[in-house]
Amino acid sequence: MSVLRVALPAGAANFHIDVPGHTVARWNGRPLSLTGEGAPTSARREKLEEIRTLKSKLAAMKARLELLATQPTHGTFQDMAQQEKHLADVIPALYAERAELEQRLPKLEEELKILPPEPGLGTLVEVTLLKPVATASVDVRYSYTLENCGWQPRYVFDARPDADKGDAVSVRFVAEMWQNSGLNWDKTRLTLVSGGSGPREPGRLARWVVESRGEAHNTTRATAKMNMEESAPMMGNSAPNTAERAVVRTDTTSVYASWTLAAQGLPEGRSRMLVLEDTWKVPLTWLARPSKGESRVWLLAHCSLDADKVWPAGAADFYMDGQSIGSGRFAPRGSKVDLYFGPDPRVQVQASEDARKRGEEGFISKSRTWSWAWTYIVRNTRNKAVTVRLERPMPQIVDKDITVAYANTPEAQQDEREHKLFWDVQVPAGGQAEVHHGLTITAPKDMHLTPVAP
Repeated sequence: MSVLRVALPAGAANFHIDVPGHTVARWNGRPLSLTGEGAPTSARREKLEEIRTLKSKLAAMKARLELLATQPTHGTFQDMAQQEKHLADVIPALYAERAELEQRLPKLEEELKILPPEPGLGTLVEVTLLKPVATASVDVRYSYTLENCGWQPRYVFDARPDADKGDAVSVRFVAEMWQNSGLNWDKTRLTLVSGGSGPREPGRLARWVVESRGEAHNTTRATAKMNMEESAPMMGNSAPNTAERAVVRTDTTSVYASWTLAAQGLPEGRSRMLVLEDTWKVPLTWLARPSKGESRVWLLAHCSLDADKVWPAGAADFYMDGQSIGSGRFAPRGSKVDLYFGPDPRVQVQASEDARKRGEEGFISKSRTWSWAWTYIVRNTRNKAVTVRLERPMPQIVDKDITVAYANTPEAQQDEREHKLFWDVQVPAGGQAEVHHGLTITAPKDMHLTPVAP
């Protein structure tokens, strides 16, 4: 028989080995002491040594101060004067040095907490083949999984309005990777896979029980969610110029999309590498949803995604002309996605209620009515005209005896699916435009109804 030996790092699970042309008769493992060679592991050892040295100095200094405090107080006057002068010179310096060391110690301990732990015991696996190996060499393929290694996508969107060739959004798809195996993966080929997280099987089908009292009960079983995107944030700057351009081979022919990176190796710790970079030529649009106290007009881009590219959900950083405007999530569903880039300080909308029709209640024969009216003034201090999409909610009427009548100038368009009214308001450069919005709700007098306008 022939025996193969494979060393696995600490925490390795799901070990699988394949030797083409041979049958594995058995395999067994025993603990293996590992000495991590990664940079974070070395830094941890150096930090531990520095903390031990500092604590030794503090202990020695404490003992010396206690010894000085117990010096004999007898002798000649000259001896006592010399001893007093010596203590006056030495003790303040010792206290000052001790205070400095005591300040450094908590900082070193905090730095130690950030570094990954020392690699634990690994496993030396001995694999016994059913028959001897007759050739000089044999191909062996084995795999395992590590919980302290992984990756998550992160995006950087940088909107550039008023560019020379029209509005554009710079897109960077970056892979945030971490591996705390205790080793540097010097010559490994890295392939990132989009799927594989989450539960392996669906939850039970909901039970629908209709009892005699007419109540319906829906029962479902909760399933745990395993999402690598909830991991701790990566270290490092996420500005648009943080990652170097990388050559990546994308494969979307399998169940999961994968990206094989041209750069080999992955050092221990946390890394960031550019996977995909693109520029989306999409015009930026303005959106206003005015209400009392809400005057902001938001910038956004309606983007269409390429069918041949995969964009897994992940965290995102948003920029406007290179200036950070916040973070959020990018989770496209389908081929369309809206990217919001915060409010435009040069475009605002002011909402005011018509005092004569502020939820006014009246009676018409056997009906009751409620009326509201608003005026929206959109101001544009840009040096070019803009089109602002102004949106307001439509009342969702359930009872057929309730009616709604609108009085809008200009006329509003309706989106029945989203239950909203909208206007595409043309606002000249350095100018303003007005929209008048009014509505009346009518219901039978005996119907209990107290509508409140948002």
